[in-house]
Amino acid sequence: MEIGVSIYPHFVNKDKSLPSVLADVKIKKYDFVQIFPHALGLIKNGEVVEKKLRPVEAALKGVGINYIVRMPLSVNLRDHIYYSRHFKVAKAVVDVAIKLGAKIIVMQSGKTGRLDLEIEAIQQLADIASKFGIKIALENTFSVKDTLYVVDNVDRENVGFALDVAHAFLSAQGDENKLLEDVKLGTEKTIILMIHDNFGKLTPQVEPEDALAYGVGDLHLLPGEGKIPFGKVLKLFGEVPLLLKVKDPDKFAKLPDKQTLIEILTNI
Repeated sequence: MEIGVSIYPHFVNKDKSLPSVLADVKIKKYDFVQIFPHALGLIKNGEVVEKKLRPVEAALKGVGINYIVRMPLSVNLRDHIYYSRHFKVAKAVVDVAIKLGAKIIVMQSGKTGRLDLEIEAIQQLADIASKFGIKIALENTFSVKDTLYVVDNVDRENVGFALDVAHAFLSAQGDENKLLEDVKLGTEKTIILMIHDNFGKLTPQVEPEDALAYGVGDLHLLPGEGKIPFGKVLKLFGEVPLLLKVKDPDKFAKLPDKQTLIEILTNI
C-alpha cells in the first residue's frame, strides 16, 4: 500500500525547513509527499520562479522521497471575470510539475461560475501534462457526483478523481451507507484516495476553535479519531495510492509510522 503525506504550507517555517520536514516523513516510511509549489515560492505573479526551483528539487531528491503537487485552493477556472489570471497560475503549476518531474497534480474544481470554461481549461492543461506523463486529479470539495461530472466531461485519459473520503463523508452527512454508495461511483476513476477523519456533521455553524468540541466540519483528524469507516472504504479499491491530510502541526509531528497507520485504517 503506497501512502503519502500532505506537507501543508504552515509546516515549513523558520523553525522547520523543507528538508527537515521531508526527512521526518521519510523516517516514518511514507512513500511520497504532496507539496504546494506556490507556498514554496515557486510561482510569482503567474510565472514560475526558476531560481527557486533548484533548492526545492535538491531538497526532494536529497531526502529521496517521491512527490506530487497541489494547485492553490484559490484557482477557480469557472471565474469568467478573472479567468485569465486563474488559468495563468494553473498553467504555472503544470510547468512546475514538468520541471520537477512530478507525475500527479491535484486540484479542486471551482464552486461557482461557468462550468464550460473550467472543462475547456482542464482539457488544455491535461493536453500539456499528458506529453510528460502527468495526471491531473480533481478533488471533491463536497459532492462526489459533481466532481465526477467534471471528470467525465473533460474526457481525457490523464484526468481522474482525487477522492477525498472525509469530504464525501460530510456530503453524506455521516451516513455510512450513503458514503459507501458515493465512493463506489468514483472507484474506477480514482487516481489518489485522500484520507483524514471527521464526524460527518456540518451543523450547527460554530467558531473554528469550537468545531472539535461540537464535532462539526472538515476537521482533518487522524484516521480513527472520527467516525469514517476506512476499513470498509478501502475494500472498495484495488491498488490506489493514499494521501494523508492532517493540518494540525502537533498532529503532524506525532504521525504514526506508515505500518501503524495501515493497521489503524484496516481495523476501523
